[in-house]
Parts: sequence; C-alpha cells; structure tokens
Amino acid sequence: MLEYTPVQLQDATLGVDHSMNEQEDDESLDSQRDSSSFWLDMNLASSMAEVRGILHRFDEPEEEFNNRFPSLAKLVQSLPDETAPPA
Repeated sequence: MLEYTPVQLQDATLGVDHSMNEQEDDESLDSQRDSSSFWLDMNLASSMAEVRGILHRFDEPEEEFNNRFPSLAKLVQSLPDETAPPA
C-alpha cells in the first residue's frame, strides 16, 4: 500500500485548480458538469424530438451542436423523429 506524507500530498497538488470548473458566463456547456449531463442526455435520447428538447434546454443551436459535437450528432441522426406511441 502506498503511503504519502502530508508534504508529498501537498506538493503533488500544488498549482492544481480544485474548483468544480464552473464558468461564470452564459456558456452552459462550458462547465464539466453541464457537459457531462448534456452527453448523457443525448446518449439516452430515443427520438429527435427529445434531442431538440435537450438542445433547447442547454441553449445549444442545432448547427452549433453539429459543429461542436460531430460524434453525438452522428449518433442521434438515426433516431426516429418522434417517440413511438405507447403500446
């Protein structure tokens, strides 16, 4: 088991920003937390209607989404336009 002295731990974290990486401006997807939530929501979306709702909620224009997140855009492009009616 590795053991570190308090001095070694302090030296290892010297100069590291321990904040939550939140931004103070209106760019909602610039924070790590919002970006993670955005990615998760997009990966769980089951229709393009849901995708549009997520884009709206995160204030992300569709064209900008396609440019900033090409892999996500490719993933969601094959989704049906609307959710299937309940059986």
